[in-house]
Amino acid sequence: MEVYDQSFNQNEWFVIISIFVLFTLLFVLPKLFSLLETIGYCLFGLFIGMFSDQTLSIAPWDFYDVNDTAAYQVTDFLSYLMYCPYSYFFVYFYVRLNIKGPYTILYIVIWTAASLLMEWIGTKIGLYHFNKGYSMYWSVPIYLFFQSILVIYFEVTKRT
Repeated sequence: MEVYDQSFNQNEWFVIISIFVLFTLLFVLPKLFSLLETIGYCLFGLFIGMFSDQTLSIAPWDFYDVNDTAAYQVTDFLSYLMYCPYSYFFVYFYVRLNIKGPYTILYIVIWTAASLLMEWIGTKIGLYHFNKGYSMYWSVPIYLFFQSILVIYFEVTKRT
């Protein structure tokens, strides 16, 4: 098992501070969605984060590790909680900015760029450790795909 770090440091602080700030913003911003919708968007982010990481970071691929070791830790789960408000804010600003038509593609591309920036920061502070030649640019189609699915999820659920 690969061990990258054995102390509580910047990667754990990044996760804790991110969770605190993002969830605080989630509760402070004016409400656009019902509690059920909010939970749905948050769970979407949690599920996609866990699904993607657990698919790409385990055998046979093992493209990257999260946090201090290759083994699953409590801080790994906490890092997945960061995805909850990100998916919520994705939909929140999609609605708030009244994104429509071809601007949806631009919106998704901008959020993909922002996701890459956050991933880059995560690699610099030791949150993500890439293996087997994996590059964060491999994440681009993953972000594009799941953010597109989130737009579809929103559009379908808003009609019901």
